[in-house]
Amino acid sequence: MFIATALLAACGSGSASDDAPPKPALIEPTATPAGPDLTVFRNFIFPIEGGCLPAGDQLMPNAPREYRDGVHEGVDLYAYDNCAEIEKDTPARAGKDGVIIRADHDYHDLTQAELAAAEAEIAAGRANAFEVIDLFRGRQVWVDHGKGVVTRYAHLEGIPPEIKEGVRVVQGQTVGLIGDSGTPESLSSPDTEVHLHWELRAGDGFLGQGLAPADVRALYTQLFQPLP
Repeated sequence: MFIATALLAACGSGSASDDAPPKPALIEPTATPAGPDLTVFRNFIFPIEGGCLPAGDQLMPNAPREYRDGVHEGVDLYAYDNCAEIEKDTPARAGKDGVIIRADHDYHDLTQAELAAAEAEIAAGRANAFEVIDLFRGRQVWVDHGKGVVTRYAHLEGIPPEIKEGVRVVQGQTVGLIGDSGTPESLSSPDTEVHLHWELRAGDGFLGQGLAPADVRALYTQLFQPLP
């Protein structure tokens, strides 16, 4: 009962951050099924070889993010609170087979002017506008796994040249290199916030949206289990 309820919540309506239209992608995400489909929430591998979910709930979905007056929508993977060594340019890999629907090869580093503009939007009550959150995600790659499930890789330092919109990738393939792009610290203290933000979208929302920390952790733990 918990799994079905959690999946229905995950596939429900999106947060305020999705009100604004997203940056155009050459390929639209696949449609979300009418009901939860357990097959798309299993058989993932961890996006960093040897990694594991962080023990701290502040690095998991729904954790508050005071700097933008919002909540976290994915999992943050740092060199600490993790089972693997993570540093700048550590490969991030596809958790499952899919198709690239966004790859920011033309990304430019965050500027002070852009940061100031985002801070003004936050002060004006538009902290969760798509453009604000998207700016803070930095260089990104999105992978569509079908049936409404998309993984987002954010704060990347670089993207392999073969990772382009429309390209099919296989589970375990490198889709990006970890960095700190888009973080305020990339301006004030470069290389101090190197980490991977790994976000799993389910329909219009993020996986585990609105659930209690223990339920979110159970849902994400299930991702890496085989089908029964």
